[in-house]
Amino acid sequence: MECLGVSSYQNLQALSALLSTQQEEDEDEDCKQNETAYGQLGPGHIGPPPKKEKEVSTAYTKKTSKDIWSEEEVAEGSQYDDLADPRPQPEYEIILKQSVGTEDLFLGLSQKDPSSMCC
Repeated sequence: MECLGVSSYQNLQALSALLSTQQEEDEDEDCKQNETAYGQLGPGHIGPPPKKEKEVSTAYTKKTSKDIWSEEEVAEGSQYDDLADPRPQPEYEIILKQSVGTEDLFLGLSQKDPSSMCC
């Protein structure tokens, strides 16, 4: 009888181990489901949902800015051209240089400022 008691005790322990891992897995799955439910909510979900604006498909668009001329009326680059000047216009390039170190990239701890004295 003693032999049966030990083997049945081991069988019960093995069975409880199997059942406990299934319960832990079930609890883990429940926690994951709860986490995903809470993870989907964020600050944007507070309050009523935003209203969708209606798209207006008319040919006439209302002018909301206080511009004097539209972009189509102004020729590009013509403000600097002088038609009465017979001299050839020189070619030029604008090149900007600035010394940038690691302190500028990460924290900005140097004593440099964006003025032209610190280039």
